[in-house]
Amino acid sequence: MTWSSRRRTRERTTAGSSSSAPAGTGGDPQAAARELERSVREGAKGAWVAPFTITKKPHGHSDHDPVFAAAQALDVPLAIHPTFEPLWALPKRFDEIRKLRLLLSVGASDGVRHAFTTLFDFGVFDRFPNLRIVILESGGGWIGYWLDRLDAVYTATPIGERVPLEHPPSFYFRERCWISCDPDEKTIPPLMDLLGDDRFFWASDFPHADHTGDYLEELEELAARIPEPGRTQFLGQSVRELYRV
Repeated sequence: MTWSSRRRTRERTTAGSSSSAPAGTGGDPQAAARELERSVREGAKGAWVAPFTITKKPHGHSDHDPVFAAAQALDVPLAIHPTFEPLWALPKRFDEIRKLRLLLSVGASDGVRHAFTTLFDFGVFDRFPNLRIVILESGGGWIGYWLDRLDAVYTATPIGERVPLEHPPSFYFRERCWISCDPDEKTIPPLMDLLGDDRFFWASDFPHADHTGDYLEELEELAARIPEPGRTQFLGQSVRELYRV
């Protein structure tokens, strides 16, 4: 896996924020696990993986168990974060894909969604019952549809019968997953009601070129629509609890 450790270097007033300390380890999960152990000893609060793997093996594959085992043993969260990807990882449905700017904008986090879903396909949450997973900087509004669809396939189809999970995917999300959101996402308050107001927090890594300049104003408007105690959770408490800061 391509991964990075996350160190707590400063706190903003709204949430404990971490910067990433790159520590690429190629396709060697054992080396990645050792590097995670070293980084935590030096103060890292967690790690993140890219949405692609150099070996092209799905993130949930048992070859990556050393990384999951290390994160669980160290009691630090493991996140999936979008990044620049190799050309072979780009969608191939259309020619001249780079001209499809809006499509690329909404599909930029597809890799994160795919990587996250493989954790269910390979039963990672049952093999590592204390592993905590975070979905970063990929939007949050999609998670409602995604979990509904996964649950439906798991509970009501022959396909789901072959998935090595003891519970529907939404069960694990409510228990051991978190997701960051953008302030312009209008569907977040009802999703917090559905999936837990301590599962969501705002993405404080800004500004980005794909956002308007009124990011903080939009954050204030979104926060105003979230009743307490969810508002406090969304604005920072969930991050503090997750990363133990």
